[in-house]
Amino acid sequence: MVLLGQSSRPPLLAVPPTAAADLLGGSGRAKIVWSQLRDGRDPFEESSGLGHKARHALELAFSAQPPHSLLTSTVSACGTRKLLLRLRRGDEVEAVIIPQGAFSTLCVSSQVGCRQGCTFCATGTMGLLRSLAADEILAQLHAAAAAVRQHGMPPLRNVVFMGMGEPADNVEEVSRALHAMVHPFGFQLGRSYVCVSTVGPSPGHIRALEPLPARLAWSVHAADDRLRRLLVPTTRHRMRELRDAWGETLQARADRGLMAEVTLIDGVNDGADAAASLHGLLAPLPGKTRVNLIPYNANAGLGAAGRLFRPAQPEAVRAFQRRLLDRGLICTVRTPRGNEESSACGMLRVEHAKGSRASRGDLASSVSDEFKEADTARIQ
Repeated sequence: MVLLGQSSRPPLLAVPPTAAADLLGGSGRAKIVWSQLRDGRDPFEESSGLGHKARHALELAFSAQPPHSLLTSTVSACGTRKLLLRLRRGDEVEAVIIPQGAFSTLCVSSQVGCRQGCTFCATGTMGLLRSLAADEILAQLHAAAAAVRQHGMPPLRNVVFMGMGEPADNVEEVSRALHAMVHPFGFQLGRSYVCVSTVGPSPGHIRALEPLPARLAWSVHAADDRLRRLLVPTTRHRMRELRDAWGETLQARADRGLMAEVTLIDGVNDGADAAASLHGLLAPLPGKTRVNLIPYNANAGLGAAGRLFRPAQPEAVRAFQRRLLDRGLICTVRTPRGNEESSACGMLRVEHAKGSRASRGDLASSVSDEFKEADTARIQ
């Protein structure tokens, strides 16, 4: 076999675990390699546990270039850790690790920037630079696994696609990354602990999510068509059209229910009428719909919009939640995490595709409520 140049060989994370087994000459070798990746380690290092022949096969088949370089790692008082990563093409993305008792949750990005332009999110100010390949999404998980081990954080259990970008606009690469995340040779995550969040750009985008091995979440933000277009300017379909597409998708998946997310902004979408409209929109969906309310994080990175928007008042959030609970919807309130390090939802942004460090937007600050199985919600 001819040893190819590094640029001719694929990154290890770009090859599905089963295909890696074929290239390495057996599933035993692949399991050793993937155990290193799950731990955030480098399988090419001599301490990886691979024998001489297995290491030779690894070097023949895959590029030894690291999947990412860690530029900065910052931590909030609550323990939330933000990683700024430079990917192999020079782009920068951020991932956020949220410790939650006995486990940690990781928010990953699916694109550099985003074309949806949500007016309350700093990522929308970037525009879309490009979509990430599956191995670049998995590189964030690899980096997080290393950070968890190095800093003594609780082990990673949950992964949420609530970071930079719109997963439905990059569904093929997101799907590839998900299959490696839940593969028994791969990162070995439980499907019920992985969640893909989307604004649902169109009915077609929503239906394309049906085969994904993950839970699904809809970033609703407003049930009223006019208000939804103000908050998510790229909205081109009536909310009932999108809701009906969700109903079809959930039925096709035999899904237990959808997670619906609403960022609450003072005086914009936090009133009684908004709660009633949201209930009317979501009530026909099959299964048990869970609503997660996200108090808006004050965000200077939005410019004029950031100066106009204010977080919904705590009493307004509680009243909104109570109205939904009284109508029979499960409803939780997300606890803000990482605000002081600009790690909370809508507060992060990478200014450039290449080069200097900045902050980036739309990473979820805390997602414990998304993974709760209880049929009743508590008032926070």
